[in-house]
Amino acid sequence: MKPNRNYVTPFISLLFVVVGLSGLLMFFHLFEGYTEVVHEVLGLFFTISAVFHILLNWKALKIHFKKAVFLPALFGVIMITSLLVVMERLYPPVDLQIMNRIIKAPVRDAFQALNINYEEANIKLKAKGIAIENAQSLEDLWKMNNADAEVIIDLLLE
Repeated sequence: MKPNRNYVTPFISLLFVVVGLSGLLMFFHLFEGYTEVVHEVLGLFFTISAVFHILLNWKALKIHFKKAVFLPALFGVIMITSLLVVMERLYPPVDLQIMNRIIKAPVRDAFQALNINYEEANIKLKAKGIAIENAQSLEDLWKMNNADAEVIIDLLLE
Protein backbone atom coordinates (compact mmCIF):
# COMPACT_ATOMS: atom_id res chain seq x y z
CA MET A 1 0.00 0.00 0.00
CA LYS A 2 1.46 3.32 -1.11
CA PRO A 3 1.24 6.25 1.33
CA ASN A 4 -1.27 8.89 0.28
CA ARG A 5 -0.54 12.64 0.59
CA ASN A 6 -4.19 13.27 1.47
CA TYR A 7 -3.65 11.38 4.74
CA VAL A 8 0.05 11.82 5.48
CA THR A 9 0.18 15.62 5.14
CA PRO A 10 -2.67 16.49 7.54
CA PHE A 11 -1.55 13.76 9.96
CA ILE A 12 2.06 14.95 10.09
CA SER A 13 0.93 18.58 10.35
CA LEU A 14 -1.32 17.88 13.35
CA LEU A 15 1.31 15.68 14.98
CA PHE A 16 3.86 18.46 14.51
CA VAL A 17 1.61 20.90 16.36
CA VAL A 18 0.88 18.51 19.25
CA VAL A 19 4.51 17.32 19.61
CA GLY A 20 5.73 20.91 19.40
CA LEU A 21 3.26 22.17 22.00
CA SER A 22 3.89 19.25 24.35
CA GLY A 23 7.63 19.90 24.00
CA LEU A 24 7.12 23.54 24.95
CA LEU A 25 4.96 22.56 27.92
CA MET A 26 7.68 20.14 29.05
CA PHE A 27 10.36 22.80 28.59
CA PHE A 28 8.46 25.24 30.81
CA HIS A 29 7.43 22.47 33.28
CA LEU A 30 3.71 22.99 32.74
CA PHE A 31 1.25 20.11 33.23
CA GLU A 32 4.10 17.82 34.23
CA GLY A 33 3.20 14.17 34.28
CA TYR A 34 0.73 14.59 31.44
CA THR A 35 2.81 16.06 28.64
CA GLU A 36 5.69 13.57 28.71
CA VAL A 37 3.66 10.55 27.63
CA VAL A 38 1.87 12.57 24.93
CA HIS A 39 5.19 13.92 23.67
CA GLU A 40 6.91 10.52 23.60
CA VAL A 41 4.12 8.46 22.06
CA LEU A 42 3.01 11.01 19.49
CA GLY A 43 6.68 11.76 18.77
CA LEU A 44 7.00 8.14 17.64
CA PHE A 45 3.99 8.54 15.32
CA PHE A 46 5.43 11.85 14.11
CA THR A 47 8.68 10.09 13.19
CA ILE A 48 6.80 7.38 11.28
CA SER A 49 4.75 10.03 9.48
CA ALA A 50 7.93 11.94 8.66
CA VAL A 51 9.36 8.83 6.98
CA PHE A 52 6.20 8.56 4.84
CA HIS A 53 6.43 12.29 4.10
CA ILE A 54 10.05 11.90 2.96
CA LEU A 55 9.13 8.95 0.75
CA LEU A 56 6.26 10.87 -0.83
CA ASN A 57 8.39 13.95 -1.45
CA TRP A 58 11.75 12.37 -2.25
CA LYS A 59 12.15 14.04 -5.67
CA ALA A 60 11.57 17.52 -4.28
CA LEU A 61 13.78 16.84 -1.25
CA LYS A 62 16.69 15.73 -3.46
CA ILE A 63 16.66 19.21 -4.99
CA HIS A 64 16.99 20.75 -1.50
CA PHE A 65 19.84 18.38 -0.63
CA LYS A 66 21.81 19.70 -3.62
CA LYS A 67 21.46 23.34 -2.54
CA ALA A 68 24.23 25.02 -0.59
CA VAL A 69 21.91 25.51 2.40
CA PHE A 70 21.56 21.83 3.28
CA LEU A 71 25.10 21.12 4.56
CA PRO A 72 25.31 24.18 6.86
CA ALA A 73 21.84 23.33 8.23
CA LEU A 74 22.91 19.72 8.80
CA PHE A 75 26.12 20.88 10.49
CA GLY A 76 24.17 23.30 12.70
CA VAL A 77 21.67 20.64 13.80
CA ILE A 78 24.50 18.18 14.56
CA MET A 79 26.38 20.81 16.57
CA ILE A 80 23.34 21.87 18.63
CA THR A 81 22.37 18.24 19.27
CA SER A 82 25.92 17.35 20.32
CA LEU A 83 26.12 20.37 22.62
CA LEU A 84 22.83 19.46 24.30
CA VAL A 85 23.93 15.84 24.82
CA VAL A 86 27.31 16.90 26.26
CA MET A 87 25.70 19.48 28.56
CA GLU A 88 23.20 16.88 29.80
CA ARG A 89 26.08 14.51 30.61
CA LEU A 90 28.13 17.21 32.36
CA TYR A 91 25.22 18.79 34.23
CA PRO A 92 22.46 16.20 34.69
CA PRO A 93 19.04 17.43 35.86
CA VAL A 94 18.44 17.52 39.60
CA ASP A 95 15.66 14.91 39.49
CA LEU A 96 17.98 12.45 37.72
CA GLN A 97 20.74 13.10 40.26
CA ILE A 98 18.31 12.52 43.15
CA MET A 99 16.99 9.31 41.61
CA ASN A 100 20.52 8.00 41.01
CA ARG A 101 21.40 8.67 44.65
CA ILE A 102 18.21 7.03 45.92
CA ILE A 103 18.75 3.82 43.95
CA LYS A 104 22.33 3.56 45.26
CA ALA A 105 21.46 4.40 48.89
CA PRO A 106 20.97 1.65 51.50
CA VAL A 107 17.53 0.05 51.05
CA ARG A 108 16.08 1.28 54.35
CA ASP A 109 17.29 4.85 53.68
CA ALA A 110 15.87 4.78 50.14
CA PHE A 111 12.55 3.49 51.47
CA GLN A 112 12.48 6.23 54.08
CA ALA A 113 13.20 8.90 51.43
CA LEU A 114 10.38 7.48 49.30
CA ASN A 115 8.04 7.17 52.30
CA ILE A 116 7.80 3.38 51.91
CA ASN A 117 7.32 1.04 54.87
CA TYR A 118 10.03 -1.64 54.77
CA GLU A 119 7.85 -4.45 56.12
CA GLU A 120 4.97 -3.70 53.74
CA ALA A 121 7.39 -3.47 50.81
CA ASN A 122 8.93 -6.79 51.81
CA ILE A 123 5.49 -8.46 51.75
CA LYS A 124 4.58 -6.91 48.36
CA LEU A 125 7.88 -7.93 46.79
CA LYS A 126 7.83 -11.46 48.22
CA ALA A 127 4.34 -11.92 46.75
CA LYS A 128 5.90 -11.24 43.35
CA GLY A 129 8.87 -13.56 44.00
CA ILE A 130 11.35 -10.77 44.69
CA ALA A 131 13.71 -11.23 47.64
CA ILE A 132 14.70 -8.10 49.53
CA GLU A 133 16.82 -9.48 52.37
CA ASN A 134 20.34 -9.45 50.84
CA ALA A 135 19.95 -6.28 48.81
CA GLN A 136 22.13 -3.39 49.92
CA SER A 137 20.43 -0.86 47.62
CA LEU A 138 17.44 -0.65 45.27
CA GLU A 139 19.86 -1.22 42.42
CA ASP A 140 21.02 -4.45 44.08
CA LEU A 141 17.39 -5.42 44.54
CA TRP A 142 16.58 -5.56 40.85
CA LYS A 143 20.00 -6.91 39.83
CA MET A 144 19.93 -9.74 42.37
CA ASN A 145 16.39 -10.70 41.38
CA ASN A 146 16.98 -10.25 37.65
CA ALA A 147 13.95 -7.95 37.62
CA ASP A 148 13.05 -4.80 35.73
CA ALA A 149 13.81 -1.66 37.76
CA GLU A 150 10.57 0.07 36.73
CA VAL A 151 8.48 -2.94 37.72
CA ILE A 152 10.01 -2.94 41.20
CA ILE A 153 9.65 0.82 41.64
CA ASP A 154 6.01 0.61 40.49
CA LEU A 155 5.36 -2.20 42.98
CA LEU A 156 6.93 -0.21 45.79
CA LEU A 157 5.08 3.02 45.02
CA GLU A 158 1.59 1.58 44.45
